[in-house]
Amino acid sequence: MKTLKIITAATTEPLSLAEAKNHLRVLTNDEDALISVLITAARQWCENFTGRALASQIFEYILDDFPEEDEKIILPMPPLETVDSIKYKDFEETETEWNAVNYIVDDESIPARIALAYGKYFPSYTPYPVNSVRIRFTAGYKEGGDPHLEMPEQINSAIKLLIGHLFENRENVVIGSAANKVPFTVEALLYPYKVNW
Repeated sequence: MKTLKIITAATTEPLSLAEAKNHLRVLTNDEDALISVLITAARQWCENFTGRALASQIFEYILDDFPEEDEKIILPMPPLETVDSIKYKDFEETETEWNAVNYIVDDESIPARIALAYGKYFPSYTPYPVNSVRIRFTAGYKEGGDPHLEMPEQINSAIKLLIGHLFENRENVVIGSAANKVPFTVEALLYPYKVNW
């Protein structure tokens, strides 16, 4: 069993309120609250579609146990910023942090992987019956000079298009209306960035 939890949600959106208003051609501040909500909703929809973290967030990936010795742990929600900790819990519910010297983080792969360091092994212990391994990591696109953490322009464009769609179609569902569907262009822009983990 594998579970992914958000520990700390995004505090900064990949698209600012000013950028969204410029895209929507909104000149007043009357709808700032609505547009801010739509920015978050559009980003989250695009995250669900692509399987990527589009803004920096802290996650916890929970496994019942470590994999076999020759397997790697695939981390969800690329791009990976950092692996913050790996902890495991034994049958007596004693939690231990696994020292980072035991593993290598491959953040060049998409999605990122955790592999055993040379000559190292996964911990030998009797695991708690469920959710014994917890990997806390930070992932998401952000500005700051690291090329693999810069959001692709296609994803940025998809978020803008989706915000525009949601802004124009904010009423309840109308049966048979094209307004009920996410525009094909949004999915077409995002499709090359879909990740299966």
